[in-house]
Amino acid sequence: MANDLGSTLARMRATLDRAGGAVKASKPVSVARKRPKLTIGIAAAAVVVVAAGAWIAVEGLPDWAPFGPKTFAELARHAKQKPNDAVAQRNLGHAQFAAGRRARAMRSYDRALALDPGVADERLVSNAVATFGRREQPKAEALIAKHQLVAAAKGLEPLTRSQRYAVRWGAVRTLRKLGKDTRSAYVHAYVADLSSQDCDVRQRAMEKLGQVGDRSALAAIRRAKVEDAKTGGWFHGTCLGDREETTEKAILARR
Repeated sequence: MANDLGSTLARMRATLDRAGGAVKASKPVSVARKRPKLTIGIAAAAVVVVAAGAWIAVEGLPDWAPFGPKTFAELARHAKQKPNDAVAQRNLGHAQFAAGRRARAMRSYDRALALDPGVADERLVSNAVATFGRREQPKAEALIAKHQLVAAAKGLEPLTRSQRYAVRWGAVRTLRKLGKDTRSAYVHAYVADLSSQDCDVRQRAMEKLGQVGDRSALAAIRRAKVEDAKTGGWFHGTCLGDREETTEKAILARR
C-alpha cells in the first residue's frame, strides 16, 4: 500500500505543477500587489483544487482509504482484527482475486476454509477453477484437493479438453483427487495429446486410448494417423508407426 500511496502522491505532484502554472498565469495583478499573502493563499488553494480535480478526472479515486471502496485497507484490517472469522478471510480473498492478486487470494481462501469449510461459496470455487492456466494453478489445485471442493468438478471437466497440456492434465489430476475423475476425462485429455508436438506424448496417448477402449476416440485416432503420415519421408519413419492400427483393433475388440 505504501508503494501505491507513493506513486499516487507523485502523480498528484506532477498535476499540481501543471495546474500551478495555469493559476499563476491567470492571477489578477492588482490583487496580488495590494494583498500578496492573501493572494498567495488563494492561489495555493486554487492550485490544490484544480490539481485534485484534474487528477481524479484522469486517474480516478485512489484505492487507499478514505476514498477507495471496501478494498484491501479495510478488508485486510478486518481480516487481521478477526483472524478466526472465516467469512472475513474469504471476503479478503474475493477482493484480492478481483484485483489480480491470485496467489494471495488462494492463501486467504486456504485460511478461510481451514476455519470453516462451509464458507466455500460459488465465487470462491469459481475463482479457484479460473486460476487454471495461470502461474498460480498449482496453488489452486492444492486448495481444491486439500479442502475437497467437490463443487469445482463442474468447472474442471471442460478443462480436460484444453489445448494446454498443463491445464488439461492438472484438471484430470485434481478431479482424481476429488474422486470425480471419469473415463471421458481421460479420453478428452489423451485425444488432446494426439495433437502435441512431442512425439513421446502422442505415442503414449495412442497406447493409453487403446487401454481405455472408448470408441468415441476412434475419429481422433484416425485423424492423428493421417497427420502423422505427413511427417514421414524417405529417410525416417513417422512418430506413431503402426500404433494407430494396434489401438483401433484394441478398441474395436472391447465390448
